[in-house]
Amino acid sequence: MWRCGLVLVFISVALVACAEDVCPWLTQGTAAALMGEGVRATVQVSGGEGTCGFYPGTARGASLRITVSHLTPKACAAGEKVPGVGQDAVFCSTAADGGLREMIRGRVRNTYFLLELAGGKPSLTRKEVLRRSLEQAAEEVAGNLF
Repeated sequence: MWRCGLVLVFISVALVACAEDVCPWLTQGTAAALMGEGVRATVQVSGGEGTCGFYPGTARGASLRITVSHLTPKACAAGEKVPGVGQDAVFCSTAADGGLREMIRGRVRNTYFLLELAGGKPSLTRKEVLRRSLEQAAEEVAGNLF
């Protein structure tokens, strides 16, 4: 009987040691589906604020970064309005370092969010796909903040 108890203790310790940080605003599986490939996640969250980053398994894929804060983000201050994604949501796009950087910034009540999808060569098809993916992710984040 004590052996069974000892086995349960070892299993519990192993599960805690293997547990990954989980982004409270977007799951790793959803990020992978939106980005079209497997991703690894980094999470730095405390008190309902912080960042989640989703990075591709390959060096050539896009990366997604989510920042949630009670402070207004400085990036993407003005842009094209995005209806149905929280309050005051706007879309911005820039080309930098030979790649494309798409952003959606918005808020839910007094909490601001900024999603940044970066990577890949800017082409018309790529821009449309990135924007749709970013809008889907922003809907998820806004819904989880609500």
